[in-house]
Amino acid sequence: MTSRNKGLLLATTAGIAALALPGTASAQVAGEGAETGGNEPIIVMARRREEALQNAPVSVAVATAETIEQLNLQDLTDIANTTAGLTFDNEFGRDSNRPVIRGQANILGDSGVATFIDGIYITGSISDYNVDDIERLEVVKGPQSALYGRNTYSGAINIITRSPSDEFGGRMSLDASEDDRYEITGYIEGGLAEGLTAGAQVRYYDFGGEHENPNTGVTFGQEESLAFSGVIAYEPVGSPVRVRLRGYYSEVDDGQAALFSIPATANNCIFDNGALYGGGGRYFCGTLQPQPITADPSIQFAAGSPVGTFIDTLNLSSRIEFDLTDELTLVSLTGYNDRDTLFSIDADYSPAAFQTAVFTPGGFPAGAPIGFGPFGPIFPFGYVGATVDFTFQGLTDAHDISQELKLLYEGDRFRFLIGGYYFDQSINTQDVREVPANAAAQAGASFGAAFAQQAALCAANPICGSIAPFFGPSVPNSRDTSDTDIRNLAVYGSVGFDITDTLELTVEGRYASERIRFSAVDQNEGGPILAQSSGRETYNSFDPRITLSWQATPDNLFYAVFATGTKPGGFNGITAIAAGVPTFDQEDAISYEIGTKNTFGDFTFNFAAFLNEIDGYQLTQNVQSANNTVSAITNAGDARIMGFEIEAQVRPSPNWTFTANYTLLDPEFTEGFDENEGVLNDVRDNGLVDCSIGDQFPNQAGCQSLFGSIDGRQIPRTSRHTIFADVDYRIDLGSSGWEFFAGANISHRSRVFAQVHNLIDNGDTTLVNARLGFRNDNYRVHFYVNNLTNEDSSPLVLRYADANNSFRRNFVGALRRSRHFGVAVSAGF
Repeated sequence: MTSRNKGLLLATTAGIAALALPGTASAQVAGEGAETGGNEPIIVMARRREEALQNAPVSVAVATAETIEQLNLQDLTDIANTTAGLTFDNEFGRDSNRPVIRGQANILGDSGVATFIDGIYITGSISDYNVDDIERLEVVKGPQSALYGRNTYSGAINIITRSPSDEFGGRMSLDASEDDRYEITGYIEGGLAEGLTAGAQVRYYDFGGEHENPNTGVTFGQEESLAFSGVIAYEPVGSPVRVRLRGYYSEVDDGQAALFSIPATANNCIFDNGALYGGGGRYFCGTLQPQPITADPSIQFAAGSPVGTFIDTLNLSSRIEFDLTDELTLVSLTGYNDRDTLFSIDADYSPAAFQTAVFTPGGFPAGAPIGFGPFGPIFPFGYVGATVDFTFQGLTDAHDISQELKLLYEGDRFRFLIGGYYFDQSINTQDVREVPANAAAQAGASFGAAFAQQAALCAANPICGSIAPFFGPSVPNSRDTSDTDIRNLAVYGSVGFDITDTLELTVEGRYASERIRFSAVDQNEGGPILAQSSGRETYNSFDPRITLSWQATPDNLFYAVFATGTKPGGFNGITAIAAGVPTFDQEDAISYEIGTKNTFGDFTFNFAAFLNEIDGYQLTQNVQSANNTVSAITNAGDARIMGFEIEAQVRPSPNWTFTANYTLLDPEFTEGFDENEGVLNDVRDNGLVDCSIGDQFPNQAGCQSLFGSIDGRQIPRTSRHTIFADVDYRIDLGSSGWEFFAGANISHRSRVFAQVHNLIDNGDTTLVNARLGFRNDNYRVHFYVNNLTNEDSSPLVLRYADANNSFRRNFVGALRRSRHFGVAVSAGF
């Protein structure tokens, strides 16, 4: 963080603190108290119009500002841990989250869950988003393509930000915990003129990191960010026009994520007697256990080069509503987003750099005999390899603009919505890494060690007389660039009709056309262009959604939903293009859901059961090219996800509240093949890749193992069971106005597999948090302990390649933050 920004932060927070500390007024910060004693209904926008949560015939989970404060939820991952059917892990750091709803997960590429802030589609990660800016967060589950649009084929996250009050007020908060974690937020609001209000918020967050490389003492996982937001709202009484303008700016300065790797020598199953593996295991079977971090970025980059992720984000939006009549309203939503990212990653996760990979261990005869020995002719031997470098530093500039116009009609028994949508995004990425001054020396030393190893193998081979490499040490320094342009045009509509006083039918639909243009150049610094590619694809789709709901009583709702969803196709990177996998097709989902929402006095019980059938599941797989194996997004096959969700809350007395939810999933492939699964099957029978179980391409020269079926395999990155339960106790402390509170919660997720092979997983995860404190209308003191039982399961398991063992299969995991204590205090006015 620059000194200029820190100075601005201190000046802003000091001003808010000066206003907040007296605490003489009693205006409440907007967004708090969304539920007053549990009696006021929560209003949601899940169907793009306002309706009470318990009367909305859609599966939607809500976290209000009150819930966020009550549970001291610090980020969106915390919110996800309380939400049935949602996973939101920052696996590679805060720039890489890929939310998962109801098990429709992917490995790389775009998530099937889109995020909206005040109705505006937001691209890129929102892990660093300031949760104190949230008035209400809605997780709308199931395909939402009909109303929400692109990348919502499994659901949508809809964030509604604070709206400023016309009463002057504000709040200042500080949250501090172990490992040098500090968070300071400030908020101020008030009226500027009749019908004109404004609010501003600032947040500074710093986390020193917990995990370090025991050999170098360097800490990983540090996080720092600064964010500002401001809102101006114009809503004069009696006027048909309402205007809301919002801006958000943030800077992220994070160190490299706390990731570890296990070497290929740790592989414990499917042993391969071929030349490359030499009797070693091709895979790891079982649960990945946490390991020390061994990465050493200091040897990978030029002196003074930053390591980590650095992001500047700007979001601008406007919402204009115009009441044409009492029932008819025209709404305009305009958004602009700009995101610049610099990332620098030591991605071999080892203490080495510029390693030599040998793809023909032991070499092979490379010419006429040079003599004769006791066993016959002696040949010159050669071996093939390359200098590899899993280190990346690149710039990404992404910006987009969107415009949506919609017309809403709300009658007594009939309602409709019709709208049009335009979205245009440009993404440019380029490699900018500068290698260290001793890069050639590092590559030469690694090459020398590899040459000595090959010479030793030659000396033990009675027909090897000499050894020579078909390569030499090099200093790869990529200058790849790519450009992606996306344009999405859509028209959509919704018609709702009350068949009877209690029975409603709603029909929704969207027709969308998405055009993608892509170009890329593969080039090393100072070298010729190695490859280049460009292309253009258009994906058209129509997605309907039909809902039938029965309001049996004012407190009991039953509904049934049929919906489809579409995840657009796209282009792979240039290495995958060279391997013959330039594009992947769109992914389609058909969903059936039945549910019920019930309130029985102080007991709330909601249930939803669903079946999602998915065609053309997009998944990252290994693809074999002529010279290499690369990762690419492919349409792996078809899948089926069945499950149900239960949400319950009971208040047996004014002091006690019990909340719980449970999700059961059966996420399996019903059809599909995987190239690497075929190789594993080939090795299982005799320890060799020799097509002993079949050749995928028998009419082509060479041997390609018959692709393996993944029918019945669990979808990677999905949990069959997720559970959350919370108990909250509150009591007024006499007539002082103070309240004492205490509570605890537990969240559990069953194991997650890394890939379709279902061999390596992260194990079950159970997190326990506890809290207690005091609060009144103006002040709050909140003590907490998170991860009370010191759960250490890895949030991430990733199939990888060992750069120190000639690209043999290995695996990467993430370290979880251990038990930590903290305190949060706030003062308002």
